[in-house]
Amino acid sequence: MNHRRPTPADVVASLSAVKLLIKGMNGAMPTLAAEMRREAVERIDDVIDDIGRLRR
Repeated sequence: MNHRRPTPADVVASLSAVKLLIKGMNGAMPTLAAEMRREAVERIDDVIDDIGRLRR
C-alpha cells in the first residue's frame, strides 16, 4: 500500500480523534466499549506508524 508522508498536523489530528474515542468509552455499554477499545488500539498503531514515517 502506498501511503503519503504524514504531516505533524495529521499526527495531531489522529491523536485528537483517539482521545475523543477514549473519552466516549465512559458510560458506554460493555459491547460498544470493547469495540471502541479495539478501534482506539488500531488508531494508535496507525499513529505510531505515521510518526515513524515522519522521521524518515
